[in-house]
Amino acid sequence: MTPLSTTPAFNLKVVLKETGIRPDTLRAWERRYGLPKPQRSAGGHRLYSQRDIETIKWLMARQEEGLSIARAIELFRSQIAQGNDPLEQIEPPPSQPITTPGTLESLRQEWVDACLAFDEKKAEGLLNQAFALFPLETVITDILQYAMIQVGDQWYQNDISVQQEHFASALVQRRLNSLIAACPAPTRSEVILIGNPPNEQHLIPILMLNLFLRRRGFGVVDLGANVPVAKFDETVGRIKPHLVILSSQRLSTVAAMLEVILSLHPLKTQIAYGGRIFNLLPRLVELIPAHYLGKTLDEAVRNIERLVSQRPPLPTPPAVLQTYHQTAEVFRHHRPQLEARLFEGLGKYALPEEYLRTAIEDFSDVLHSALAIGDLDAIQPELEWLRGLLHQHHLPDSILVPFLLGYAQALQSMGTSQLAPLIDWLRTTAERVTA
Repeated sequence: MTPLSTTPAFNLKVVLKETGIRPDTLRAWERRYGLPKPQRSAGGHRLYSQRDIETIKWLMARQEEGLSIARAIELFRSQIAQGNDPLEQIEPPPSQPITTPGTLESLRQEWVDACLAFDEKKAEGLLNQAFALFPLETVITDILQYAMIQVGDQWYQNDISVQQEHFASALVQRRLNSLIAACPAPTRSEVILIGNPPNEQHLIPILMLNLFLRRRGFGVVDLGANVPVAKFDETVGRIKPHLVILSSQRLSTVAAMLEVILSLHPLKTQIAYGGRIFNLLPRLVELIPAHYLGKTLDEAVRNIERLVSQRPPLPTPPAVLQTYHQTAEVFRHHRPQLEARLFEGLGKYALPEEYLRTAIEDFSDVLHSALAIGDLDAIQPELEWLRGLLHQHHLPDSILVPFLLGYAQALQSMGTSQLAPLIDWLRTTAERVTA
């Protein structure tokens, strides 16, 4: 048989769950008899091996047969001294693997599989198991956050349906809301306002941040998704938060976030932000006149602590924001006409009407955001997103070029020179895609 592992890999919670022993009983065995003899992590926590767990089970079995613990340990050691390992016949059943810190990935995959099968009971049970074994923050970041990235990628690649993605998102949001509701009252005086700018619908990132902040004693006011600019101004003026936090996941909502940030600058309040798009395009960080929170939740919390304690001055709006200011304003004014003409011009390709309207509206948001921040090259990753949507609807890549050229033609038909930079960019990009 395969020797039992002596690697210290299991925390106390795992041992208690697998053996059913009481923690005070286990500590007494360790103190009085030196068996088992766990090692310590860098943080001072007990770590047990697979052999330690099976030793505990063996000793408990001897107790059930009528031996005292002292006699059972004496018997165990005498057999070892005679060269007969009492655990040699013990083989952990392979069908019931022990969940350990090293199996976070396995738990995550099981949870994803349960969600994709619409198995709510199993998905919730797996989360309950995870929360029983690991710190809350570990479950949030290493299971739920990574799992939702995986689900999003599978949806984007057309491997799963939008219904499956929505089901998983709903389960995560419900769990996060229940954890937030269970948090104790704030113990700190600082109040933090969080929310999504107009058109930003992704709630999960700010819910996770809300939970992490409440667990550190902050008071949190969560405005949720798709908050109008005026609502941010109004709420900031009313509650005077120590910090306002905004989140954008895609370039299409960065312009709206920027509008909120600029509207709050005169109020002299601290403003911070984060989101997936800034991880993909780090250069955008230099263009946003607020404090960047970083790439991870842990990093965000550390930066929030620093911002509320040190209160550094806000970055000033960079000059590059004015690069396409006039173009952005003209584009915003003509946008309804542009989209109507583009929809009509692309009708000959017989694309699904609902998809075509969504693609046009989404790409228009992307163009406006790129103009607002003065960086048209930031559009490039969004073209890959658009290409992915084409695949999702079983449409050929070749449609991307007519889409870009059609948009350029619709812009040209507006008859204004202010749109020339955008027309040139679209045509140049179409040529690059063709090449």
